[in-house]
Amino acid sequence: MKKVLLAQELKKPIVEKSSFLERAGVAVFTAATNDDILKVHKKEKVDLIVSKLELPGMKSEELFSLIRKSKELTEVSVILICKDTLAHRERIRQCKPNAFFTMPVKPVLLHMKMQQFLSIAPRKSYRAALAIAITGRFKNRPLSFRTENISASGMLISAEEPLSKGDGVYFSFFLSNGQHVTGYGEIARVDKVPGSPGTFLYGIKYTDVEPGVKALIEAAVKK
Repeated sequence: MKKVLLAQELKKPIVEKSSFLERAGVAVFTAATNDDILKVHKKEKVDLIVSKLELPGMKSEELFSLIRKSKELTEVSVILICKDTLAHRERIRQCKPNAFFTMPVKPVLLHMKMQQFLSIAPRKSYRAALAIAITGRFKNRPLSFRTENISASGMLISAEEPLSKGDGVYFSFFLSNGQHVTGYGEIARVDKVPGSPGTFLYGIKYTDVEPGVKALIEAAVKK
């Protein structure tokens, strides 16, 4: 059982957009203050803490100094979120987190880092061909891509083809059980993959998918 401790104010934006936190085998705890983070971690010995630099209670520098000095508490990964200022960056340095993000945070990048620290692979990973339709014009060649995450309402894919938000897509791939899935969607989000120039992440929402196809996808990702 993996255990994640989130600052209370981060729970809604993280959990609502993180399907991997809904899986069996991941327990999510929340804390409103740094003092509560320490109490929960002492009790649960969590695997990952995701918090903000500025929370009520003791200072974050004191909190994480206590955690790192304790043999019982130090085996935890920490992600901190702060303002993009020199003062906050200096405080982050003193907290010694495993990773930090400055606001505004792109959820997809935060989720990737969380999965990395929890060693949780994306739910499904398929190789397939994707035909792209942009403003009514079809490209004549298929696009190789990898689905990083997939659900009954949309998917996250990575590819080297530069596409744009709002582009229409026709997708065609096979589920792990061999069933062929096709449908139409729209690119709702575009992000660059950190450390991999030329590779992009695209969030696709389904716009025209048969109910039976949605049911097949939903059944596959629940396995």
